[in-house]
Amino acid sequence: MVENENEDDPTQETITFLYKMVSGACPKSYGFNAARLAGIPDDIIRVAHRKAKEFEAAVNKVDLFRNICSKIGEEKLSLRDMESLGI
Repeated sequence: MVENENEDDPTQETITFLYKMVSGACPKSYGFNAARLAGIPDDIIRVAHRKAKEFEAAVNKVDLFRNICSKIGEEKLSLRDMESLGI
């Protein structure tokens, strides 16, 4: 359970794990909380958090590019599609 969620500064979050670990996907990563509990300095966690957001943004752009390219290759990209994608 995240008691003090802070999207901008993960070093300010407090968390209590109430569930047991099972296989499968998780909607939110708790790696930054685990790093804090492990004693990693806050400034390093903040840099890692910023880099993770930058990486996620880059991955989203690559996904968008691949989606556009596949639709162009299939000739399924209409002007309306292009407008909705901001092209």
